[in-house]
Amino acid sequence: MAEFLEQRISAAIAYGSSWADEYEVRITRTAGGGEYRKLVHPYPVRRFRLIYRADRADVGAKVKNLYDRCYGKFSGFRVKALDDFTTAADGRSAPTKDDQTLLYVSSGVYQLRKEYGKDQAGLAIGRPFRTIFKPVAGTVVVAKNGVLLSSGVSVDTTTGRVTISPAPSYPADVITGGCQFDIPVRFDTTVDVDQLAPNHRQLNNVELVELLAP
Repeated sequence: MAEFLEQRISAAIAYGSSWADEYEVRITRTAGGGEYRKLVHPYPVRRFRLIYRADRADVGAKVKNLYDRCYGKFSGFRVKALDDFTTAADGRSAPTKDDQTLLYVSSGVYQLRKEYGKDQAGLAIGRPFRTIFKPVAGTVVVAKNGVLLSSGVSVDTTTGRVTISPAPSYPADVITGGCQFDIPVRFDTTVDVDQLAPNHRQLNNVELVELLAP
């Protein structure tokens, strides 16, 4: 597995940038026009298409230097999704201790995550969720059975795992929490620099793809 740079790419993007979540669905069409669809996994995979406009001297500092340190598509890094960077339902409000139910990993250890599509009835297979591997330091709040835990909680900001001591009783105790988070990504294209003027540059279609196992 490639190394991961615990660094966030510059957020100084221009209007025209975009993002989208996609789901891995395999579709087989029959001769009669029917379809067989298989959901490969329940996780959304986010793609970003970024546009940067900058002074010539800033291009390297904002994007190109990171691209080089990552060896292009080889290594991962962090990105902040401006429309979805907290565990709140709207993706932007301050996180609270009641936002999400944490996933039990082992005695005393829980994984941060965010469930999507809560406002409407879902399929019988449950709602999709994103595993939060990269919480922002100092933003994680955790509760046991609705009561905020002010001590005995440690957070690994490189994996998104929360350790609680003493260990709660599983499955009797319900552990919930919230945080701000970044999304682990890698470059999915080269970084092409357009020369708009002697001292102005534009980076078009810098594509990033989410890493499901960073």
